[in-house]
Amino acid sequence: MLLKISFTSNNGCDFPAAVERAWKSGIINLSTVSAMDLRYGYFIYPVDFKVGGQELLTAAQLPLVDIMYTLSLSVRDLGSNGSAEIDFTENSYVIRIKLQNDRVKFTPSHGAGAVAPECDLAEYVSEVREFVTSGISHLVGGYPVFEDNRVIDEMKELAEM
Repeated sequence: MLLKISFTSNNGCDFPAAVERAWKSGIINLSTVSAMDLRYGYFIYPVDFKVGGQELLTAAQLPLVDIMYTLSLSVRDLGSNGSAEIDFTENSYVIRIKLQNDRVKFTPSHGAGAVAPECDLAEYVSEVREFVTSGISHLVGGYPVFEDNRVIDEMKELAEM
């Protein structure tokens, strides 16, 4: 396998301190938290993204829901127009993705190697779906009420699961 995308939940933060207090006291209900809030303030975990031995992300502290959305959108965009971007609100780093025949080529905005890493399209789609499935499973496993949040259905639809 040339591609691996993963997260580590035990080194992360599920909620910012103020949100955790509100959640524990019942003020915040995970079944109704907006996608925007989930994408930028919750479930911040180290994420690794490696293609062909080149690390595009190494323990990057990212909101899990946001990276799941972004990766799912990249799969959709590759299918519709042959290119996509994985970008990050918190910094200027961008990973550009281009479909060439049945290969996906990754070009990071900084820290690029001499040769852009690549993998088969089928492998990329499979790994993104596995990452999203794992993320959803983790979120719902830790917070069963989260399964009622429309965000779960949106992510499944984006990843076509």
